[in-house]
Amino acid sequence: MALPTVVGAQTLTPPIHEPDDAAGNRKIAGYASIGYELAGLDVFPELAFAARGDSNVFADDTRRRSDIALSLAPKITARRLTRSSRTTLEADARISRFGSLASQDSNEFAASASYTRFAGAGDSITASTSYRREVVQRGTAENDLPFGDPLIRRAIQTAIQGHKRFNRLAIDGAARFVHMRYEEARLGNGLAIDQSFRNGERYAVQLTASYELSGRTTLFAGGSYDHFDYRMSPALTNRDADAWSAAAGVSYEVSRVLIAQLALGERQYDFVDPALGRFSGLSIAGQLRYFPTRLLSIRGSIEQTSTTSPYDLVGAVTLTTARIEGEYEMRRALSWVGKVQFTAEDYGSKDYSARSLSISAGPRWRLNRWLSAEATLGHDRRFTQGIAPFPRYSRTYALLTITLAP
Repeated sequence: MALPTVVGAQTLTPPIHEPDDAAGNRKIAGYASIGYELAGLDVFPELAFAARGDSNVFADDTRRRSDIALSLAPKITARRLTRSSRTTLEADARISRFGSLASQDSNEFAASASYTRFAGAGDSITASTSYRREVVQRGTAENDLPFGDPLIRRAIQTAIQGHKRFNRLAIDGAARFVHMRYEEARLGNGLAIDQSFRNGERYAVQLTASYELSGRTTLFAGGSYDHFDYRMSPALTNRDADAWSAAAGVSYEVSRVLIAQLALGERQYDFVDPALGRFSGLSIAGQLRYFPTRLLSIRGSIEQTSTTSPYDLVGAVTLTTARIEGEYEMRRALSWVGKVQFTAEDYGSKDYSARSLSISAGPRWRLNRWLSAEATLGHDRRFTQGIAPFPRYSRTYALLTITLAP
């Protein structure tokens, strides 16, 4: 029931086409939502109720506060699919209320629209736009407020992406623009802190070319460029920056059940102000899909994002995230899902860094076509290295979500 986020990883690998009958993709007869037909659209309403118990609401072990939060998340999706196009409209929200920490209450919402035009054998072009008001997750490189009010971001995003095939050669490209504004936040003592220094725009383009050597082996190369245009502030220097990343690799389909991709290259983060420096390093991107049986799916990835760190106001941070997810369909109506995620936060030339580990697992029940439930037990931990300007923390949580899809 998470709302979409603004930050996008610089993934330079071509898209992987998974089997339709793999766990997580399979449409199980009698349990898939039918929706409603309205004015030529297929409409799918949804309402989720969630209860979460958290051992540490704040991202700071010295200010540990446990609490229970209840959430209500309505969502509606409308689609129209023809032989030549696909239109998708979505709107969702999440209202969260805490038991004792009323300052952590939040209202999030999002709306998006996308249009895809199909042409030729698999060729397509997609245009999309979205607007959202969202809580920026605490204890990450995006949010340097370990306690106090939630950090709220409003964002408008527009994007266009396309896929074109020339026999064995395929080209995938994308361009994106994000406009971000942050609301004022209050610390635990009630002091209001202006967050407008985080405001800015992000322009990004990405291009990947892949060539099929055989039915199993594909070579590919890609590059991305991001420009960060931050609001000028009298108290801060020019924080605008350009980020480049280029990589080449291979995709190998060992069999229908095992697909692996790996790309290596170089990345660079260059501030417009020469005094802030230029940072470079290894660029890595990878994908793994393993379907040992029809009932078990294992998906892995490693990806990177570079941006400006809020901790020292002017500095670069590269996030390298490795993730592995699994789903096992124990029965038609019961699946077990789990995820392990590790993120390395490297802060340019600073003598500190951080490492984050997140583990979660639990069952997902499909009671019938319109009712499902999911229970999750998870643990998050953030480690610091060096004298970092942010605290280490750990939390354990339990989450129960009941979803109605009439």
